Order: sequence, then C-alpha cells, then structure tokens
Amino acid sequence: MAGQSEHEQNPYCPVPGCRALRPHTDSKIVRELVRAFTDPVQLTAWVKASIFELSNSVRDDVDKGRFFAYITRWRQPEELYYRTLYILFVARETELPHIFSGARPNSFAAMWRKVNEVVFEGRGILEKPQRGSSGEPFTALSVVNTAAHASFAAIMTCVGFARHKEYQDVIPKHLDHWTRLCIHLNYMEDMFKAGKAKEHVLAGVRNLHKPASAWQQGPSGQ
Repeated sequence: MAGQSEHEQNPYCPVPGCRALRPHTDSKIVRELVRAFTDPVQLTAWVKASIFELSNSVRDDVDKGRFFAYITRWRQPEELYYRTLYILFVARETELPHIFSGARPNSFAAMWRKVNEVVFEGRGILEKPQRGSSGEPFTALSVVNTAAHASFAAIMTCVGFARHKEYQDVIPKHLDHWTRLCIHLNYMEDMFKAGKAKEHVLAGVRNLHKPASAWQQGPSGQ
C-alpha cells in the first residue's frame, strides 16, 4: 500500500514488498489463473506446449535467417520452466495469487535462486560467473535478460550471428536444451497424472537434473 515499507506486512498479501491495496483474488482474472495453474497436471502440460511452440517457431526463424527473433526469445522458455518449478516445489500456497497477478516483486532471478537451492541443490549455472571472448565477466542470466529486452546489445549479437557462421553452432544445442525441458515437463505431467505426491515428483526432478559427476560420487555426494 502507499507509503508501506518493504519490511511491513501487507494485510492483503503475504509476499514481502507487495503493495497491493486489496487481495489479488479480488480480480476475476487472477482467480481464473489460480484455478487453472494450481492444477499441476494442467500447469506442466500447458507450459510444455508453450515451450514446444516457441521452439518450433525459433526453428523456423533460424532456418530463414531471422536471428533477432531467435535471440530475443532466449529467456522465454527458461523463465517459463523455472517459474513452473518454483510454483510446484517452492512457493507457499498463499503466495500463488501474488505470482499469478504479476504484481511486484515477481522477479525471475529471485525465483531461480530458490529453484537452484531446492531443486538443483546449488548446481544451477544461470548465475555462474563466466568470461567472454574479450575477458569481460558475464552470467547466462544477464545474457538472456539483455536479449529479452530487445536491447542494442541484442541487435549486435544478431549481427554477429549473421556475419559469423561459427556463432550459429550454438543454435541446435539451444534447441536441444529446450527439448529436454519439454521432456522433463512431460515426466512431471505423467507423475502427477499417476497421483504421485509432490515430494516424490521433486525427488524425480532432482535426479533428472543431476550431472553424471553427482551419480559417480554416490547418493551421499561423497
């Protein structure tokens, strides 16, 4: 609410920093979103279909040399996937109306950090510091954010893809990655359809995301 501190409890929403002046579910649209996406079978099925559609569209774009269309959608499948994991395995039920309302704070980065902690057990790489070809530091998250904003940097990246064929080697790897996200969502959908409890589905998803090195170390990680 107006003048509210980030640390004050909003009587209408349990999410710290939310400035809603009434419950989010006063909105018919939010109520419908909550109804639709709190069903884990429907959530995973619809997100899977959305990422699959984005992947098919991107394939057509790159086949026709529309690299800017491809680059500016780098973040979309990632955000859909990680927000889904957050909703399924991290978020409290009382937090869901806020998430679906789109009200701030609703940061993709903040949700990803919790997913990295709970689902990936700290192995996620979106915020892992890296070095570019010129030695400049960056993270994968900063790159997808820059691309999503259709920035001038995204335009220059597009020019680089058009001029340097070797840059395009990443495209099939990128599309394969999105395909894996759909496979993981299909696994979750099937598990929920079979009536599995969330903790059992979470255990399975953790295993899907474990690198080979984690299995070589054994169940205890030793």
